[in-house]
Amino acid sequence: MAQVSIVVPVYRVNKELLRKCIESLLGQTLSEIEIIIVDDGTTNDCKELCEEFAAREKRILYLSQRNSGVSVARNNGIQHASSPIITFVDADDWVEPEMCEILKKEFDSQKDIQICIFAAYLNSPDSERKNPFWDCEKKIFEGKEKEQLQLQSIYRKSSEFVPEFATFGTTWCKGYRRQWLDDSKLWYEPELRRGQDTIFNLNAFEKANKVIYVNKYLYHYRLNDASAVHRYTDNAIEYLSRILSHVLMFIEKYQKPDYFYQAYYYKCASLLVTAMGNDCFHKDNPKSKREKRQDLKKMLDEEIYAEAFQKIDMKSVPLQTKIFWTLIKHKAVRSLFLTDKMYKIMKR
Repeated sequence: MAQVSIVVPVYRVNKELLRKCIESLLGQTLSEIEIIIVDDGTTNDCKELCEEFAAREKRILYLSQRNSGVSVARNNGIQHASSPIITFVDADDWVEPEMCEILKKEFDSQKDIQICIFAAYLNSPDSERKNPFWDCEKKIFEGKEKEQLQLQSIYRKSSEFVPEFATFGTTWCKGYRRQWLDDSKLWYEPELRRGQDTIFNLNAFEKANKVIYVNKYLYHYRLNDASAVHRYTDNAIEYLSRILSHVLMFIEKYQKPDYFYQAYYYKCASLLVTAMGNDCFHKDNPKSKREKRQDLKKMLDEEIYAEAFQKIDMKSVPLQTKIFWTLIKHKAVRSLFLTDKMYKIMKR
């Protein structure tokens, strides 16, 4: 019987990267695993590769669905998982051989934990860096301590330990007790095409009694400039505002203290700047200068962001960020375009 189910959503990924991902899973030191590949309507040759792997490897379950987004794909994987432990791997990443074995060991030795988190490597073509999620070798989060998991998930710099890049809110680098997920009715929100992992884990951390973190580097996250985070997206603000509405609903539902609202305001600022970079300021934006300015003004006028910038505490914000955020607060559209251009020149 499989002891760990690994869910891998597949859509628009390089075939060789997907091959490396699947081979890293097949090479696990724990052989009793189940690999659930969820084809989210991919149209490239990855479909053929998935079918080939599934035909010759009995531990692979291949599911195909109409393109519905990664949230639906992960939910599909959860529904078909049969193991006591479930984990998620992105199709362009890969993992260390002992990942599943260590997950099983931690869950077996800590019977009262519901989530196990481990550390990651950040991989680019010319470098590999470590991304610990907490400053210790092992720690159990329970009670009020779980707030640190949630604060970091909402806004990276809001917790007592600030990781370099990825936060506790990521889907990857975690194992969950599958029966507990079912009993807790934890699912990914289908309407969220981005940020769905943050919302899922905010609720998971809330419902878990105990969460363990082990500082073992078992996951390789591929830094990708071609990902959705960096692509030109018309009306990017719409997708990112959905994330914020779910964060606010979470804070209000569980009556979180005031410092959660401050983390939320920082998240508003961060996602607004992301939306500006994906849309108005993006080099591939085909619109005229006038249209871009109109779009930016429309973003800045949205109540959710106007309120955040009235309430946000900028005391500890770095000077460059403070300047940019102050221009946003005062809706200085032309100055924001000039400042963005200047910052890009400085980074060259």
